[in-house]
Amino acid sequence: MKRAAGPVTFSLVVVASSLAQAEPAVDPAAIARADKLLEAHAERSKKVQVLVATYVQRRTTELSKEPLVSRGEFLFVRDPACVVFRATTPRVSIVRLRGTTYEVYRPQKKQLERFHLEGPELAEALFAAIGGDIAVLRRNFAIQDCVADPVAGRASIRLAPRTVLVRERLRQLIITVRSSDGVLCAVAYRDGAGDLVEIELQEPRPNPPDPPSAEFDVGKDTTIVEHAPPKKKD
Repeated sequence: MKRAAGPVTFSLVVVASSLAQAEPAVDPAAIARADKLLEAHAERSKKVQVLVATYVQRRTTELSKEPLVSRGEFLFVRDPACVVFRATTPRVSIVRLRGTTYEVYRPQKKQLERFHLEGPELAEALFAAIGGDIAVLRRNFAIQDCVADPVAGRASIRLAPRTVLVRERLRQLIITVRSSDGVLCAVAYRDGAGDLVEIELQEPRPNPPDPPSAEFDVGKDTTIVEHAPPKKKD
């Protein structure tokens, strides 16, 4: 996937420094607390078919001294599963993630780049985290810890991939929920390259009567560039 700067208040914020801390011993009480919060998140999310919000995305990478930040409009669709980021800052673009493709449309350049993913693991993890698909989360991840933030009234659940295949796509997934009722507050992940991606969503509208389409018209004069997945090493 190409690196690009680009969900009560439904604020998706994760503290990056927590990812760099040494792994503590597994605390059974924390695991039980995390599992209970995930179940609450799943229960609240199961009727949400579409989620619309504004967003701020931050990508922390060794290639930049400062996080790469983008802002705009966010769309999550449960079926068929996809996430769309319509960025307005720092430049206009549309990013769409589906199970097997990652697309970046730059209307000013009249260019659409379509990256065919090596596998669906990253997309499935994000869809499950946002949509509260606890079956997928339990199948692909093990709970590492549950860190409470009493001031913010939230708890961050850190998840580690169970398999090598999932670990190749993302090294860690963090879901932050409101401590009182499991309402989703944060999602972040560290990808296979080591970049930390954080997404903050504001002013959410679950199942709005007028959701935007996940499709976009690229125009006949748009150049479409297809990128095949990297070849697997023998």
